[in-house]
Amino acid sequence: MNRRFRTIAASIAVAALLTVPACANGDDASDASETTTNAAAGAVDALIDLAFVSALRGQYPDIAADKTDEELVSGAESVCEDVRDGDDTDDLRDSVRDEFESDGVEIDDARADAILNLIQSAGC
Repeated sequence: MNRRFRTIAASIAVAALLTVPACANGDDASDASETTTNAAAGAVDALIDLAFVSALRGQYPDIAADKTDEELVSGAESVCEDVRDGDDTDDLRDSVRDEFESDGVEIDDARADAILNLIQSAGC
């Protein structure tokens, strides 16, 4: 719960920074605009990551129990790379298992497919 609060707080802080107008002229204005755009993209990414982690923890608490939010996001990013590489369904299921199985928790095909769908719905 504490990690979720920190993630939400960080997202709110980034969003607050986006509301502060840039006080610059000329080239500084374009730099400020680029910084604001990058901050906005980072805030969106953080919210997507938060949504994915929350959904995974809610739907599969046994899978997410021994992993940090960062580990879950990293696992999703790894699986997403395999999706972008065009891996077939069996390879993607194996990738999900490699990233999310832990001691005592096995992931069957149905759960692997559901986690893969969750990862893809989070913007993969």
